[in-house]
Amino acid sequence: MLDRLVVTTPLRREASLLRSTSSVTVINEDDIAGSAAPDLPSLLKRYTGVSIIGYGGQGAASNVYLRGMSAGQTLVLVNGVRTASATSGTSSIFNIPLSSIELVEIAKGPHSAQYGADAIGGVINIITRQGGQCADGRNRCANVTTGVTHPWGGYVSGDLRGRTADGVDYAVGGSLLGTRGYDFTTPLAWGHEPDDDGFLQGALNFALAKDYGWGRFYADGLFARGRTQYDASFPGANEVDTDTFAGKIGGLIRHSDSWSSTLELTSSLDNSTNFRSGVAGDSEFDTKRHGIFASTEKNFDTGDVTHVVVGGAEAYRENVDSTVNFDVTSRNLAAVFGQYSVEYGTLTVDSGLRYDHNEQFGDATTYNIGASYEIVPDLVARVSYGTGFRAPTFNDLYYPNFSNPNLKPEKSKSYEVGFNWRPTEQTAIDAALYQTWLTDAIASNPPTYLPFNVARAKVTGFEATIEHAFDHRWSGKASIDYRSPKNEDTGRYIPYRDRFKAAAEVTFAATESLNLNAKLLYGAARFANAANTVKLPEYVTVDFLANYTFDARSSLKFSVENLLDEQYSTVTNYRAPGRTFNLSFTRVF
Repeated sequence: MLDRLVVTTPLRREASLLRSTSSVTVINEDDIAGSAAPDLPSLLKRYTGVSIIGYGGQGAASNVYLRGMSAGQTLVLVNGVRTASATSGTSSIFNIPLSSIELVEIAKGPHSAQYGADAIGGVINIITRQGGQCADGRNRCANVTTGVTHPWGGYVSGDLRGRTADGVDYAVGGSLLGTRGYDFTTPLAWGHEPDDDGFLQGALNFALAKDYGWGRFYADGLFARGRTQYDASFPGANEVDTDTFAGKIGGLIRHSDSWSSTLELTSSLDNSTNFRSGVAGDSEFDTKRHGIFASTEKNFDTGDVTHVVVGGAEAYRENVDSTVNFDVTSRNLAAVFGQYSVEYGTLTVDSGLRYDHNEQFGDATTYNIGASYEIVPDLVARVSYGTGFRAPTFNDLYYPNFSNPNLKPEKSKSYEVGFNWRPTEQTAIDAALYQTWLTDAIASNPPTYLPFNVARAKVTGFEATIEHAFDHRWSGKASIDYRSPKNEDTGRYIPYRDRFKAAAEVTFAATESLNLNAKLLYGAARFANAANTVKLPEYVTVDFLANYTFDARSSLKFSVENLLDEQYSTVTNYRAPGRTFNLSFTRVF
């Protein structure tokens, strides 16, 4: 069954997961439902290759790193649409609710040849709930979930999905969430305020699609607005309103059984307004991105060889509207790309080439090539090599007194060797060894903190995951994640990068109605400064979940994140969440 699983993120088209030439992790609805994680950062941090740097609990700013690359070097998409702020270069992953997500695909390693800038560490594609027939075969279904959390909070979410009589697939959902939170910072933190930092969020997602004789028309989108409290010295701002939107409208034209073309119009925004209640004035950083994407795909056979050729182009415009006076407030970006893949029996070869033009810094050309080979049945080896780049942000280039308009893009080269093996129907193993070289990295030093291209870095890593079903009631999963992220100019470790973590979980079907799950996560000590003289201590967290099904349409979920109330930090003087309880009820209609 595994070779029938299809992913779209690595090659920007449908491809076999088992035969992928790069490492891919898929998180589906069952994985989300079986997790004690209350938000997206908490969900992602348990997977190999992924690190989360959090500045507090739910609703706090969080950065996602892939394979030791920074948040700006990790591309985050919602339904294939870029979400990062054009000023900071990072995505507001804390503002994307789990209740809107159907699937997450994590394609690790360089994918700039497919997506352009910022995909050095990899791509995280968050796919919202889509329409179509329900799992039980009905043409319409809905569900409502309501719950409470401690530290005290509550939430409600619901969605409706289905297919109309004339074949329109639709989905619409919404959620409201509020939590009192806790004090995110320690007394040693700059601007510490001894109060709880709460979070309030509302979100809406939708999807529409219809098949025609000529192809398929589709549209989808996600909008979320969150208000986060944080600590800052009076009279500085200590609350932020964040708006996140990503949407697209597109069409797939089937010219023949072996030839199709795609055209999409995309739009996204990341707006933040910082303020303090009762104090006049605020600071705004609003960015918008509007684009167009077009591609064509042709499949053909020559004897026993299957060929896939893809060509395309995309362009988008980024705009900044801020209370900060940037010298430049917009830029245009355009690219052309091509891909060629070959399948010959048990051998698959993928290759890609892309040329990007950015009106601010010029041109960038990236490429990758990879191969997978089924050595024996159910044992697939893979190898790949690729280049990538990160575009300087508006902050890097134009932030008053702290920028450099002459910056060049950061560049990378990476390779990976790995395998996927199913020795039995009950066991699956995936492992990969990788290395990335980063040049022209953007750095800054006191007292001016002006950015410049000089730094070089090398990240070497190994990751492995094993899953095993002991019987029809017991199953388990374990993973290790080792990496050495070093600054080649100093020989020291890069601050705040994970160097080792390990995870394990056990699932037990106690009865036909009751499922239990326990997860353990170990994070090794990491350095917190460039001189490698300060360390954040190691930590161990344990999560527990119990899911009870009353009948086919009603279920109760009880979970505890950080059961042992481990006190730890991923950023100096910012407390990670302690013990958190969650009780929810779900009804399907």
